Amino acid sequence: MNADTTTTRLGTPARLTNCIAACIFACLAAAGAFAQDGTLLVVNRHADAGSVSFFDLATESEIARVAIGPGWPHEVAVSPDGRLALVPEYGLQGPGEYLVVIDIAAAHVLGRIGTGPGTKPHDAAFLPDNRHAVVTLETTDRLALVDVVNLEVVRTYPIGDGAREGHMLRLSPGGDRVYVGARLGQGTVSVVYLEEDRPPTVIPSGLGAEAITVTPDGQAVWAINQDENTISIIDPETLTITEKFDAGTQPRRLANLPGGRMAVIYGNRETTGIHIYDVQTREILNQLAIPGEEPGAGGFGFLAVGDAGFVATRRDGRILAYDFSAPDTPPRMLATGHETPDGMAWSPLRLNVFNQEGGSL
Repeated sequence: MNADTTTTRLGTPARLTNCIAACIFACLAAAGAFAQDGTLLVVNRHADAGSVSFFDLATESEIARVAIGPGWPHEVAVSPDGRLALVPEYGLQGPGEYLVVIDIAAAHVLGRIGTGPGTKPHDAAFLPDNRHAVVTLETTDRLALVDVVNLEVVRTYPIGDGAREGHMLRLSPGGDRVYVGARLGQGTVSVVYLEEDRPPTVIPSGLGAEAITVTPDGQAVWAINQDENTISIIDPETLTITEKFDAGTQPRRLANLPGGRMAVIYGNRETTGIHIYDVQTREILNQLAIPGEEPGAGGFGFLAVGDAGFVATRRDGRILAYDFSAPDTPPRMLATGHETPDGMAWSPLRLNVFNQEGGSL
């Protein structure tokens, strides 16, 4: 695909992205803070048979599980219209090389996309057109653009010199840039330009740069440097770090909340829990515990949709639901005993089974 074709197919006005976001938040407002509508998708990174669980949030029950295979999936992405899911096979005995495309309403695998031997795809995000997605190819230090309809890799992009092991990614609000956290070496954040003929910009961030997010207004990029216990704030205009602040012991993942707040989950070493930050002042507004977890217990999957928060505890297989608008309220248990749950995503759709007479599987 040449540059002109890429711009034509991928160039989606920011207002469409804003409209999609508005629709999602309208659904959440109608459903309540726990987002008790739609479907929560949870990746189970079981060594023998990775899968994706589908939780119906209205009934708080798992109603389907889609097998991915022994590719040890870690993350899942959902298209803006909520219809498709994309699950990279990270790999266990060796690097993975496939992406699994799922019809969410039918809980059915539509097909697989090969990314090439040894590529080790990890994190993914859909573009606003619902057809294309970007995926980190960890071992190649590249980013893939894929077509989930034709089940093919359209092209790949380098993440830049000095950027090693691109792991997590986030899109700009307009969907024309991808921010990639690369955790090896000095730790960097790469800016990949999907619709411009220019090389990536590589920004030194800090040791273990991994989790990353963009504020809803697009005015700041937050990047966790988990091996030095800091968070970098990047200005998307100047592509420089405007601030780096001490974030406590091993922050792991982060997510935007309404009202200019940022939720950061901690774990794996001395600290376990969730801190709610004020985006402007970096003040910690609330500290929430993860019941039953001890410091050093293990990693977590983390997702926030509006003021609803979901935590997957890999050590003991629980799925917890938080109401971040009421931080004093203990989390609810959605499930326990899962097979190493990790990444999560949300769709406003419910499975087709609930649109049929009889109501359930």
